[in-house]
Amino acid sequence: MMMKKGMLLFWTLLLWAALAAAAWADDSAVGGKLVAVTFDDGPGQYTNGLLDELAKRDVVVTFFVQGCNAERYGGVIKKAYEAGHQIASHTYNHPNLVKLSTEEVQKQLSRTRDILNQAIGVENNYMLRPPYGSYNAAVLAASGTPVILWSVDTLDWKTRRADAVYQHIVNDTRDGSIILMHDLYPTTVEGALRGIDYLREQGYELVTVSELLRRRGVTPADGSRYSNAYNQGKTLPGIAAPRIAVEYQAGRPIVSIAADEGAQIYYTLDGSRPDGQSQVYNGPFELAENATVRAFAAFNLNGGRSRLAEASLYHSPRGNLFTDIKPASWCAEDVDQVVAAGLMTTEQGRFRPDDLLTRRDLATVLYRLAGSPPPEEQPPSKAAQAGADSAAVGWALQQQILTDATELDKPLTREQLAVILHRFGGGQAAPEALRQFADAGRVSPYAREGVSWAVAEGILTGVAADMLEPAGATTRAELATIVLRCQAVWAGSFGQTVHEIDLQQKGGHLMPALLCTWDFGKDNWATPISGDNPGR
Repeated sequence: MMMKKGMLLFWTLLLWAALAAAAWADDSAVGGKLVAVTFDDGPGQYTNGLLDELAKRDVVVTFFVQGCNAERYGGVIKKAYEAGHQIASHTYNHPNLVKLSTEEVQKQLSRTRDILNQAIGVENNYMLRPPYGSYNAAVLAASGTPVILWSVDTLDWKTRRADAVYQHIVNDTRDGSIILMHDLYPTTVEGALRGIDYLREQGYELVTVSELLRRRGVTPADGSRYSNAYNQGKTLPGIAAPRIAVEYQAGRPIVSIAADEGAQIYYTLDGSRPDGQSQVYNGPFELAENATVRAFAAFNLNGGRSRLAEASLYHSPRGNLFTDIKPASWCAEDVDQVVAAGLMTTEQGRFRPDDLLTRRDLATVLYRLAGSPPPEEQPPSKAAQAGADSAAVGWALQQQILTDATELDKPLTREQLAVILHRFGGGQAAPEALRQFADAGRVSPYAREGVSWAVAEGILTGVAADMLEPAGATTRAELATIVLRCQAVWAGSFGQTVHEIDLQQKGGHLMPALLCTWDFGKDNWATPISGDNPGR
């Protein structure tokens, strides 16, 4: 019931998280260190595995491929292209271009271009790296494309040793380098990945050749050669991930997507990863309920893409609208219940399921679960401690559910959560319940009563078969599940379960119609724990 007919709701989602499966360019700040890693002669039998490892690292490179190998490994070319790597030409079968006629040079390049276009599925122009680095004025004139050389030669084809490849990367790379390797050898793949890890640790951003040149303010010209893009004091930012906005107009969700000026936006609506064949954004559109928008921006599909942006819209069975909870999520049902009951809330559709639970959050939930009783008059010092959530926090301090308000926004440990829940709902300790956990000895002495009660009642469960992790944290999504478990345990005291709560709209806010029969007088609560105790 968060959206009624005619209700206007507006929010803007800035979801910039990169997916592990997407290895696309970073939108890093101006002035960063850049390097372009390149691989020649492939694809080969090790290229597919290399792509998988690059994806894990969220790294993009440039592949200068031979047309004859691309014919055999067309699927690998397609995979690399759609992952955001740059595909470039290394001729059809690796001749020394200086020894060929202009017609023969052009035939080598056009034949390779046609093979790559067929593998990728779209028309592209491909930068050239001449075999052996051999070129002259005639080759440059005949190329019809920028010619890319290198500034770091790992000599991987010669040494066939991973350590040697790694050492060349470590010793010879500088800001703006173009590194030469070959993806035909397992030793190169091993040494290259180690080198890439080192460069990232040193603060380098790995980009494609085209992005290296663009971000250094270089516009590559056909027939011109480039071997580096050293830092001359000018570095442009990377391509920003698209910014997805959802606006409700008379109950209709309208989506708009923005990107850097001049960038094209490609998107999908079914949660799949967009590619160069996906829909191109041309203006705001209506979004169906329970859809997931994923988009990237590109100056150039061949090596000039941004990270992915994602926005989900989930209209739940109970009438809640979520932008960060998906229908298939493990927590969707429980979150839907507690939000519908008014025990937890969203902020413009965002539930923040992965945020860590704080004392303030928990006090607010328990206050609502208690029916939001009117606060008693309290000393000014206590009122000041309560802060913005004075009603909920002040009530929790009065009832000694919280014993100190100095760390309201610090994440709660699992054992602290159990102690506070036990103060709120009471119940018998069950020391024997902890025996099933190998780390039961890690439960703090002050918390053993509350933790054993929570475990015995099924409110707190192990994170593994025999591990409780009492010092671990709890997320808001996990709290939704724990609240439902608690409410089931306390149903006799509160008169009904969350499943049975009738929602009432009071002053525009949804409140649970809890029939609270529990006496919240201080005399009914367990002896409070000292404010100096870490369980506060």
